[in-house]
Amino acid sequence: MASSFCAGIDAVGAVRTASATSADHVALASAADLDELLAAQHFDQIVTLPQLSLADIDWILDRIDGDRWLVFSSAQLGSNIDAPGSEISKVRERLAVVRGAVVLRPTMIYGRGGDGNISRTIRQLHRTRVPIQVGDGAQLVQPIHVDDVTALVDAHLQIASAGLLDARCGTRAAGRTFPVGGPEAVPTRELMVMLSELLGLRVPPLTVRSSWLDRAASVAPLFRLRSDQIRRLLEDKTIDDGGTKETFGWEPTALAHRLEQAVAEALGVLVS
Repeated sequence: MASSFCAGIDAVGAVRTASATSADHVALASAADLDELLAAQHFDQIVTLPQLSLADIDWILDRIDGDRWLVFSSAQLGSNIDAPGSEISKVRERLAVVRGAVVLRPTMIYGRGGDGNISRTIRQLHRTRVPIQVGDGAQLVQPIHVDDVTALVDAHLQIASAGLLDARCGTRAAGRTFPVGGPEAVPTRELMVMLSELLGLRVPPLTVRSSWLDRAASVAPLFRLRSDQIRRLLEDKTIDDGGTKETFGWEPTALAHRLEQAVAEALGVLVS
């Protein structure tokens, strides 16, 4: 929303509770509310952010009418380890595709200090001064900063509003799923080293043996985690988003720069 306003784009945010409404947000408590909003004004782009596993998203997906709809899914749906709600999420993702939406499957999103992934790790490192590595740290991750995701949303808007999605893609962009990842895939040990250096840490990482993960998974709820989240720690989390970059003319910013930004954001330092 903020980036759209800065770019001179009129934007309306929709929330589910009336108490959260403001001058630039409206409450959508039912399908009728959404129908009224869509009938009242034309939108070049409609972005759905709620997780596809949520119980009350079907009435939103049922109103998709083409590639002006940008639906957020998750690269996690491609994992060999199912998470709760993954099957219904896949069904809803297929529905969005059938109805002509552009579906984004981002990898681990981080940044602005609010995520439970890299930002949480940064705060833990800052507090404990001890980096932790699971296994040999060879598993690959491809995190993407939220600002790069926002840039992709803006790129979709520019192309969709001009009616150029099909032309840019060389085939129909409507009804397609686009993987979205960071600029590079790195082993988790390298990511931990980069974060440690940014925080001025010089201690070796504390290694958690891979063989301990099954035991950790059994007690995961005690730490507000799910067992599948623990088991997925040893799984590579990478995607090929070359087609996404080509279609939308989009390129994420270098990882080293984004991690430096993320450290400043997670620790409450003002970032320009």
